[in-house]
Amino acid sequence: MKEKDPRQIQAELAMPFAPEDLEWRLQKVVEARELGIAVPYVTNRAIMSRLDDVVGPENWYNEFKPWHGAGGKDAQLCGISIRFGDGWITKWDGAEDSDIEPVKGGLSDSMKRAAVQWGIGRVLYNMDVVFVDVEKRGKTWYIKKDQQERLDYAYLKMLGKLGLTPAPAGGLRPQAEPEGGKGPADQGKPAEQASGKPAGGNKPKGVAYIIRQARINKGMNSGSTLLRLESSKGDKLDAFVRGEHPELAVGVILVNAKLEKRQQDTIIYYMLEQYEIADAAPKAA
Repeated sequence: MKEKDPRQIQAELAMPFAPEDLEWRLQKVVEARELGIAVPYVTNRAIMSRLDDVVGPENWYNEFKPWHGAGGKDAQLCGISIRFGDGWITKWDGAEDSDIEPVKGGLSDSMKRAAVQWGIGRVLYNMDVVFVDVEKRGKTWYIKKDQQERLDYAYLKMLGKLGLTPAPAGGLRPQAEPEGGKGPADQGKPAEQASGKPAGGNKPKGVAYIIRQARINKGMNSGSTLLRLESSKGDKLDAFVRGEHPELAVGVILVNAKLEKRQQDTIIYYMLEQYEIADAAPKAA
């Protein structure tokens, strides 16, 4: 078989995966709203299958090394090596041990990160924030099972915007954790809990918004705050708030928002008359 050009290998490794080859984790949970932010990862099984298909099982290998951070959690480093001609190139990355099955979780996550160094799954960094309904079982929050269609749609919509088509499924979607029991290490990680306060103990209805851009306009007598908002449904809109509000920063999540539509000539905008701050959005992994 003709040896592949490095650029060809790079392009084939970076091909988008099928939705079935992704797993989703919670990065944030707004407890009082039973709302979460989910982020996708490529499964390790799919990563191994991609490397086998692109370069051949004899032309790659991985290795792990423990790493101890100063004052932090223990971590694992993973190096993925690929043969090019008579030599090997290795790319490394690492991850902290997880809270559940610590070392296993650290090994799994470090391989995912090392794969990104080779372009595998890197397209996932283009994902917008995805809001999902969540439920608590025991002390851990999980994505509700009926949210999978929403997650798949959000992923395929992102690929469509980029003009990309997913490859055929290579791995299998991780099985949902059993009721009352622990699921796979990656699915069972507790999400960070938010500080939102319950409203009467019930989940309020309405759309959540995340602040994408924020700018304070200072005037002689009074100022205003200009926001670019993205809703949990994926809609984007511009909104003004009377006065200077430094707490309305990029990444903050708003719930119970009251927006009044205004129009001046042909310009349509919104006034944010009422809102509650739920929590700040997580940084990218």
